[in-house]
Amino acid sequence: MKESVLVIGSGYLHFREYALRGLAEHYRVVLIGARPLDWQLPYAAEYREADLQDEAAVFAAAEELAAGNRITGVITWEEMLIARAAAVGARLGVPAMPVEAARACRDKAEQRRLFQEAGVPSARFHLAGSVAEAVAAADAIGYPVVVKPRGRAASVAVQIVRSEAELRAAFDFARSSENASIADGLVLVEEFLAGPEISVDSWVLDGRVEPYAIALKRTGYAPFFEEVAHVVGTVLDSATEAAVRDVVIRSNNALGIDRTVTHTELMLTADGPKVVEVNGRLGGELIPRLAEIAIPGLSIGAVLGAVATGREPDPIPAPGQLVGIRFLYPAEDLTFDDIEVPAALLGEPWVHEVRRVSEPGTELRLPPRQFLGRAGYIIATGADVAEIDARLLKLAEATAVLGEPLHI
Repeated sequence: MKESVLVIGSGYLHFREYALRGLAEHYRVVLIGARPLDWQLPYAAEYREADLQDEAAVFAAAEELAAGNRITGVITWEEMLIARAAAVGARLGVPAMPVEAARACRDKAEQRRLFQEAGVPSARFHLAGSVAEAVAAADAIGYPVVVKPRGRAASVAVQIVRSEAELRAAFDFARSSENASIADGLVLVEEFLAGPEISVDSWVLDGRVEPYAIALKRTGYAPFFEEVAHVVGTVLDSATEAAVRDVVIRSNNALGIDRTVTHTELMLTADGPKVVEVNGRLGGELIPRLAEIAIPGLSIGAVLGAVATGREPDPIPAPGQLVGIRFLYPAEDLTFDDIEVPAALLGEPWVHEVRRVSEPGTELRLPPRQFLGRAGYIIATGADVAEIDARLLKLAEATAVLGEPLHI
């Protein structure tokens, strides 16, 4: 019987198809997905539809697939399913991400504790169960502080706070925005780390952590940290990159991560790189797809399948070019219709891709009324980071996000 890789969840077509397609090009894929499956079907040798929030239903689907397939690896790239996928691996007796490591990846406070124990550079922090505790924590740390839910991803509901008045509002917002898996009502109040923000994608296998893609992150909609753009490639000098690699390796090992790819977020502070968080899955925001464009011959799917099945991935070369992405937002809350790009700009050789990601009729709102309310995205190349930033901004400003304003 040919070996198979079990994928739990698939994510959204525009943001994850490249990963599923690449995996299916190198491995036999069996899939558990939410109904109704559609675009995923050409990539799956066999599949089951299930409510992915129902643990029993996911376990039952996994056992059905395991009965007729020799499953040698378990993968998810959906943030909310990391712990569930680890539990499925344990239940099937398939080596996968350790369950405790997966749980730590879903709880930013637990990460902070483990980083502190291992001496990994990170932010000072406190957990607060009330506004009074949050105020005391901020006083102990010193303003500004960052207030965030512990179990969300993509910087959702994360905000910088510069005063007690701002803290009171931010605390309630973070707690009301929390992932349902975090039920104790405790909110993370932590030191604000100043400096450029980056992310590093790595593969992890048998204690070996190999970073392969580094991205500069651009945020907007202050005081929130909405991720609006990224630039991937050789974006750091060699000394900084070496320091970053060291901290990434130590942080992944501190959490006990194995048999997966990770997305580690860091701040380049005046005291050196410090970890913001480690996500126990493939990077989001199409960063891994940008890495495929930037690095000759890279297949993210091949890397995913290799580590999931206990094989060392093929060597990954250095990036051959710089690639950036910028997400398109409406100027105001609206019912979305379409995006419109000047034809002259679309013909520029540095424009790699422009894509609409929301369907006509979708209501799009700006933060904090909605996070990740994107109409589409643009991808561009350039000779250096400054040129890519300028090109992305030029293209974004020239692109019209069309729709009917929402007056609510």
